[in-house]
Formats: sequence, structure tokens, C-alpha cells
Amino acid sequence: MDLREQVELAIRNYEHLPPLPLSADMPEAEQHLATPDRLGFALGWVVANVIVGARFADSAIDALPIYHPENGWDRFLLTRRVTAPPFANEPADSFGMILLSGEDAPRITHGSGDLRLALGTLLREDPERAQEEIIALFPRMGLPGNLGYSWPQKQKHYPRLYQAVTELILENPGMVAAREIFVDDQPVDGAYHPLYLHGVALKPKMVYDWWLVQMGDRAAFMRVHAGQAIYETDRGGWSTVRKQLSEEETVDDIKRRILAWLRIKGTPSPDTVD
Repeated sequence: MDLREQVELAIRNYEHLPPLPLSADMPEAEQHLATPDRLGFALGWVVANVIVGARFADSAIDALPIYHPENGWDRFLLTRRVTAPPFANEPADSFGMILLSGEDAPRITHGSGDLRLALGTLLREDPERAQEEIIALFPRMGLPGNLGYSWPQKQKHYPRLYQAVTELILENPGMVAAREIFVDDQPVDGAYHPLYLHGVALKPKMVYDWWLVQMGDRAAFMRVHAGQAIYETDRGGWSTVRKQLSEEETVDDIKRRILAWLRIKGTPSPDTVD
């Protein structure tokens, strides 16, 4: 799916959806969907995908979707801080933000919030020019040595995962995805966190090397290097997969696997899921 198709899909599926502001009377089961601007949210994923597709492999720049405790999904942080150990001391917003609401959203800003590029109108009128201007804001920086043993796999597969998640969100309003995941070591509503059950985090911590993709009451977790995934089974437990996303040939193949784990298009057999 090219950029123009992504923009058209975002407009078609999100333009007429009402805002979902985070409020005291919002049901707890819906709070993970809180979004000040639904179309800004969708177009923000398009912009984030452009940046990751252009600058993750050669510069390690990532775009982390952020759930603000007062606003819900209202921004992406543009950062290298959680990409690899050499960048661990960089500011979390060292490359700025994508703000998802307000005038002409989405807007790329400096970390201070000062505007760099407003994209709402430009994406609608000239997606190709928008893409050029987005990439021009983030020139190639190159990479230091020793980015960790998993870097070659992340470098290869993470942009594909990002595109797959972006397109699934555009196609399925109500789907959300996180890269900032809190894993507790205590049960919540009688159940332990699946990443705790599988030994990813054995004490309370924030995890940044996994994806959480959620639709309704179904969720799936995918490692950013595409070499590990965990999904909820029909029996209510959590299972790893036999065939990894890194083995899939195309972005569409990755999307089909995630859809199967989330049971969005029917209820696949375990063989289909894995």
C-alpha cells in the first residue's frame, strides 16, 4: 500500500468518527481507545510510518505512539533512545514529536512543541510532496558500531512490522498499538500479564522492545525484531507461535497473521494462527 492509498484509507475510515476524549465517565473497557482527534490519530500513523520506513534502518530513528494520561493517544515521540544501547542517554524526544490533534494535525514539532511541519492539509492535497517534506526534516545520520546482537534483525524487519501495524490500524478503526508497555508482576483482574508469564519481565518494568496490538478484548504481542510473538488462545491462555513473522515474505502476510491472532476475520484454527 503506497502513501496515497494509506491517506485515502485514513480519511475514508476515520474522518467522520467523533473524538473519544479521556474522561472520568468513560467506561474502563474503552479507555485504551481514548483519542482527541480520530483522523489526526490515523494520519499520524501514516506520518510515523514514513519516518520509520525512511530512517530506522540507516539512522535508528523510531516513532513511539504515546498514550498521555490526560488525553489518550495524542502524540508520537521521535527518538532513538530505546532503539539500541548507544542511544540510551539521548532525550526521549530528541527528534521531536508528531502531535495528533489541534490545527492542521498531524504536526511534526520540536521537542519543545514548536512547529516544524503541519501536515493535515498537505497530506490530503499532495501526499507525495508531504512525504518528501517529512523525510527532508530527518536527514540520514548513519549508525555507530555495536548496536547489539539483535540489531541486524530489527534493522531488517522492524520497518515491515511498522508498516503492517500502520495499515491494520487504518483498516480497522478501534485497533490500537503500543510500544511502551508496562509489565506488572502482580495479577490484574485475576490474570498475570502475558509478558510476565513468558518471562520477558519478572519484575515491574516498562518494556520497549515489543509491540502490543489490541482490538476489542483481544491482544497480541510481537517482538520488534519479528522473532517472537505471543497471542491469546481460544482457551484464554497465552501461546507463542511456531512460525515467526520474520519468516513472512510480505507485509500483507504479516497483516494476515496478526488478524488471525486477533480473530478479526473469523476464528482460525490453531494451524492457521501459527
